[in-house]
Amino acid sequence: MLKSSLIHRSRSARASQQRGVVMIITLIALAILMAGGIALVRSSDTTSQLAGQLAFRRDLKNQGERGLSQALARLSTGALSTSTARANDLDSSNYSAIRLASNAQGVPTVLTDDTAFTNAEMSAADLTDTTAGVTVRTVIDRLCMATGTPSDSQCTRLPLDCSAKGGQDSASMGGQTLKCTGTAYRISVRVDGPRSTQAFFQSIIAL
Repeated sequence: MLKSSLIHRSRSARASQQRGVVMIITLIALAILMAGGIALVRSSDTTSQLAGQLAFRRDLKNQGERGLSQALARLSTGALSTSTARANDLDSSNYSAIRLASNAQGVPTVLTDDTAFTNAEMSAADLTDTTAGVTVRTVIDRLCMATGTPSDSQCTRLPLDCSAKGGQDSASMGGQTLKCTGTAYRISVRVDGPRSTQAFFQSIIAL
């Protein structure tokens, strides 16, 4: 009888120990699963934030392209479509016939500083998108050191197809159109977006 009681107690102790080990393993597994769940949630939040930021940047870029298109229209068919019109400043088109002062990143200070813009007396209307809370401002400057007729000594020149409007030193040989040069114009765009964000875009063309 005593032997049977000892065997029963031994079995009960082993079963209790086993249940204790199982509980510890279960708790460890639960802790691992909880940590994995938290990491997964954080990863999902980070992915969502990155996706939102990329979409936001893409929207600002699209808005900036509106400003570039507006400037190109002025230069091709609008108020700045002739070399005579581009020989001098045209404030109503946010145009400077000489190179504008710029910051270290090459962005004209009239775009980075509202006071400088006001002092420059540029008056072309900004493009606005009230629904998206976006404002687009565009400035054009001719990369020359002086107003008037552009010259090689005063202006930056870029390669240009000689058949293009405004091309300098047009020539052809053997039926092939030669490449020549045109005066460089810098188009700079500032996009003001929601949450006090700003983005700047630039393009340089030759005419």
